[in-house]
Amino acid sequence: MHNYQVIAMIVLLGPKMQYIQNLVQEQVKNIMSKQLLHPSAALSHHHQRTKTDHFITKPSFIASCSAFGPKKIGLVVRVAAETTESVYKFLRLQLAPMEAMIGVPPYKTSVI
Repeated sequence: MHNYQVIAMIVLLGPKMQYIQNLVQEQVKNIMSKQLLHPSAALSHHHQRTKTDHFITKPSFIASCSAFGPKKIGLVVRVAAETTESVYKFLRLQLAPMEAMIGVPPYKTSVI
């Protein structure tokens, strides 16, 4: 897990979460597809390329997800990232539709 400082696992479970599960699956697919198509865009600005890693690029953020349970009632999302901020941003974006269910945006930045 070289340079990955943040590991997260998110479990979305239940029929009320189906809409969000579908959105998250589609977004994860899009995010990771873009990184595969344009791997140089996934490089962290802190990482300097050398001759030895000329053809190898390591994304600064990786996400995957899998449906589970009877009738695929749940979704597990796995994330590895170099920064906490990138995971918070991902969670804010992916879980924003939950606001209608719980009354407040998840991971809302508090203002004092």
